Amino acid sequence: MMAVVNERKQIVPAPTPSAAPTLRQQVAQRDRLTAETGHYYGITELSLRDADPIKYERFYNKLHAAVLAARESARFVAASPGSREMGECLWGITTPEGDTLAVSMGFLSHTAIFPVAIRYMADNDYDVNDGIEDGDVYAVSDGKTGGVPHPGDFYSFTAIVENGEVLGWAVGINHLMENGAPVAGSWATFSVDTFMDGLVCPPMRTGRKLKQESWWKAIWERRTRASVMNILDDKMRLAGCAMINNAAHILLAEFGADYYKRAVCEVIEESRRMILDNMRALMVPGTYNGCAFRLVKYEGLQHVWSHADKNTLIHVRVSVEPNEKGMLLDTEGSSRWGYHSYNATPGGADAAVFLGMINSFAHNTKVTAGIELAVQRHYAYGSIYNPDYEFTSNANLWAQTVALNSIAFNAISRAAFSRGYLEEAFTVDGNWGAFQGAGTTSDGTSYGFTNFEWLGGTGRGAWCYKDGEPLVWAAWSQIATIGDAEEFESCVPPLFYLGRKLLPGYFGYGKYRGGPGNSSVHWCVDPGKHVALTRPNGGLSCTTSVGLGMSGAYPGPGSFMISARGTNLPELIADGETPRDARELLAQVDSGRLRVDNLEIWKSDCPELALLDNDLFVDAAGSSGGWGDPLDRDPALVAQDLNDGVAPDYAFVSNMHGVVAQQDARGEWQVDAAATAAKRVTLRALRLSESQNAADWWESERATVLAKDFAPQVHEMYCQSLSFAKFDGEFRRFWQVPAEFSFNKE
Repeated sequence: MMAVVNERKQIVPAPTPSAAPTLRQQVAQRDRLTAETGHYYGITELSLRDADPIKYERFYNKLHAAVLAARESARFVAASPGSREMGECLWGITTPEGDTLAVSMGFLSHTAIFPVAIRYMADNDYDVNDGIEDGDVYAVSDGKTGGVPHPGDFYSFTAIVENGEVLGWAVGINHLMENGAPVAGSWATFSVDTFMDGLVCPPMRTGRKLKQESWWKAIWERRTRASVMNILDDKMRLAGCAMINNAAHILLAEFGADYYKRAVCEVIEESRRMILDNMRALMVPGTYNGCAFRLVKYEGLQHVWSHADKNTLIHVRVSVEPNEKGMLLDTEGSSRWGYHSYNATPGGADAAVFLGMINSFAHNTKVTAGIELAVQRHYAYGSIYNPDYEFTSNANLWAQTVALNSIAFNAISRAAFSRGYLEEAFTVDGNWGAFQGAGTTSDGTSYGFTNFEWLGGTGRGAWCYKDGEPLVWAAWSQIATIGDAEEFESCVPPLFYLGRKLLPGYFGYGKYRGGPGNSSVHWCVDPGKHVALTRPNGGLSCTTSVGLGMSGAYPGPGSFMISARGTNLPELIADGETPRDARELLAQVDSGRLRVDNLEIWKSDCPELALLDNDLFVDAAGSSGGWGDPLDRDPALVAQDLNDGVAPDYAFVSNMHGVVAQQDARGEWQVDAAATAAKRVTLRALRLSESQNAADWWESERATVLAKDFAPQVHEMYCQSLSFAKFDGEFRRFWQVPAEFSFNKE
């Protein structure tokens, strides 16, 4: 906003046009009218849609086309491999208050976060104090003030202003290849507070007139290791936002500002109503409870920050409760925040929650803020999802918040199954994996990296009527892709792929098995002066991710990794043999073919691992869970898995499924139907002999509870969860403990 000189020759700010409300006023009006009427912005009649539905749909289609075009154009203008190849990005357009109107393909659930940054700007009078003009560019990567899940996700907001009034925002998002934290990569795995999270930006203006300021480039160069890629991604986000900004002004010229301002409100209200109808049609009334666990292993690693030198067991407690307004998602009873990187903010928790909500209820309507209005969220103050300490780290929150999505999504899946919608009923898992790090080449060039492959494509869980499939599922995006190996090799100069394949037997077993997970073997060649990596995986193989079995099946096994340092790999290469996945590597070590000075299997997050020439790093992730009792599996499917190599160990699957088979002259497995039937009878009888009736189980477990006979991490977990009234009441009622019972130290 330009200054003017008054008649006393004093310089004063130019007045805001009287017709243009401030952001604070717009947000207040939006909230008041929505609360008073129960309809978005008080829109009780869809007058524009009903008067001329063709014009209304033409308006929205142009809006939607703008964000779709932004994604498909901008990521090929300038982008890192993570954005271009993997599609770890999204563009959208919002109302002045930050409510989503339309989004591209990509990170759909991030749309729930847009209002956080805009409301912060409104509360702090950005438009009054600093002025907001058309084409102003704002950077956001902070969880508390911007709602961003973790600093590795970066947002660009670009103002859409006409006649002095903010009419909306163009938004671009992508997942950075490296964000400048002490732990290199895009998830600062061992961060203990936000000061270790990397490049954390509250909403801050970095450019004007759709052009970034010169200093902003210097920030990327001085504060991140992958500066070239991050600058490319910054240009990509802004290029897409510029396209959306231009499209919005064309729409305003064609339809007029009055139509535009009314239509965007009707669009959100229309989708809210459709989503409510979908929820009522699909959900069965009741309370859907779920829990998950995530281990934080910091003990012995935090030598500088002694207050964080401990192991912590995170408890994720969620209930989904359909109601007349849609549904309530309540996380009360989850752990309190801690000095680790796994905390979230309400915005970050929303990013996880709405993965399943959007996919389940916005499939036949416009993806707008209507979904957010239909889902009420309760994140108890002081908990891991709503800390009462403003400097918590949220650098690796996805490692546990994805469990929020899995629990809520599985609740919807159970409801669909109860309603008889079989194609909508499947097991949801979030066992993603990735690795990250930094290095210095021989000539002194520093670089940082993240390998997203097992984040982009994972195994889909079993349906209630068929097996899951590998690689086709990514809960966080509609487009599952693991990207090209060559792209990731270009990002990490010393690491080359020896193998990249599905890992046999790596899935949850059941009547229908989950989609197999994946494994890669990376070979370190000429590491230069230094290369080291960490792995911020979602599920861990030392704990179950989600405490949920679908009709008696096993969950998917968690992610793990193997470091093999000091190997005789050149000898194997000379013989034309190398390990191609985790199973093959371990088999070659057991046989003595592959000699390793230091072999470590990491079932939890690994500290930084420095690699030397001919060292190997193996990762495995993306497994998914099964559905139904394994003893009910069709024996022909078991034989098929054996013949295809999907399940390589006959002795194991024979006991798992109660199937007896032999190999014929061609080496094909053939089922012995009579022996299989007899073995299944035996196994079911064995189950009964080893089982305990519920009353006896309750008595023995209650004795453990009263004695508080738990590992220290479990004891602390209960102390935290029981500090919240809802979970405390549930716990006391179930175990019937005395009123004076407490887990706190006495």
